[in-house]
Amino acid sequence: MKVCEKVEGKGRTTYNEVADELVAEFADPNSNIGSPDPDNPNTQQYDEKNIRRRVYDALNVLMAMDIISKDKKEIQWKGLPRTSLSDIDKLKTEVIGLKGRIDKKSAYLQELQDQYVGLQNLVERNEQLYGSGDAPSGGVALPFILVQTRPHATVEVEISEDMQLVHFDFNSTPFELHDDSFVLKAMGFSGKEETDGTVALVANAVECSSASNVYGRRSPQPARPNGIRLRTSPPIPGILKGRVKHEH
Repeated sequence: MKVCEKVEGKGRTTYNEVADELVAEFADPNSNIGSPDPDNPNTQQYDEKNIRRRVYDALNVLMAMDIISKDKKEIQWKGLPRTSLSDIDKLKTEVIGLKGRIDKKSAYLQELQDQYVGLQNLVERNEQLYGSGDAPSGGVALPFILVQTRPHATVEVEISEDMQLVHFDFNSTPFELHDDSFVLKAMGFSGKEETDGTVALVANAVECSSASNVYGRRSPQPARPNGIRLRTSPPIPGILKGRVKHEH
């Protein structure tokens, strides 16, 4: 505070000027500054080198806070920072933004935890199936995408030669895409069930958690959305095209 007062009072000064004046004030026995050792007032009051070090540190702090500026040896007073209403509004906006980011990260973490629980329960279920000798004959490999549309929809599908790109045309029919995490939730493996009617779809159309696709004991089969059958091997040259219309 004393360094700040000195620079503010002078406007323009130097380190040596501020340090010399403060050393003189602290060394003056007639000053109102108390002894560093109240039990022994006859001791030397202050160490000059220590005062100069403290002045140097204080000036660096003031400069970092943009209260003063330094040009070579000259120090200039700029002023104490002032907070306006616009600054407060800006800080409030930043706080809201940071809270939003935290909420998104928390939701993402919860999603990862649900996925982990779902996969653990899936493995446990499959181990029990194989242990009981009642293992299913086929299944769907993870990860996968489930395409859901209306039973009477007309769907066109095109698959690239390398089987890496699939194009669906639902002819303006509404459709939904679900990943394996959503399906595991709908089947109750994550401890949280979806309530939008997808449970029945998953249970009847896709047996997605057989042990064969977790442990690789059988060749995995791609998911088959309504009316769409994906070829597995061998792909024919060019683009595969399929058109299916459900009657039931």
